[in-house]
Amino acid sequence: MPPSSAITVDNTGESLSTVNGPFVEAPEYLGGFWVIDVADEATAGDWAARASKALGGRIEVRAFQVPPGE
Repeated sequence: MPPSSAITVDNTGESLSTVNGPFVEAPEYLGGFWVIDVADEATAGDWAARASKALGGRIEVRAFQVPPGE
C-alpha cells in the first residue's frame, strides 16, 4: 500500500507512540523491510512495538495490496 496508509510505531522511549502516516525526516529512505503475516492490524502493531523496542528506532507498518479477485 502507499506510504500515506502507513502507521508509524515508536517504542523507543518510556511509552508506546503510534502515529497515522509515514515517518520521513530525511531526504532519502534508508533501511529494509520485514514481511510478517498476521491476522489483523492490531497484531501487526504489537509486532512493530516489539521490533521498535529491540531496534531502538521507529517502525513503519503497511499492509500489502490485495490482488484483484482475492
